[in-house]
Amino acid sequence: MKISDEAKLLITDALASNNCDCLQVVLKKSCCGTSLNFVPIKLKAGDSAVSIDGISVMMDDQVKARVEKVTLAVEDGELIIQDDAPSCCG
Repeated sequence: MKISDEAKLLITDALASNNCDCLQVVLKKSCCGTSLNFVPIKLKAGDSAVSIDGISVMMDDQVKARVEKVTLAVEDGELIIQDDAPSCCG
């Protein structure tokens, strides 16, 4: 996963305003398989996060494989997920 500089600013602000210090990425069942779900969290003792472009991110191995080609970016002032994985959900 990559995080653009603009996205990093939006994520950092969102984490701070929610009193969180990490972005958790989980897979969630959707209409045609799984989709990525991003949740701001507060790390607890023993949690293992990685730093991606300066943002603490927590995810399991299954998610790591899924986000290899994902980029978090900003378009028209909004955070977007650029994902090369095929999706039937438009």
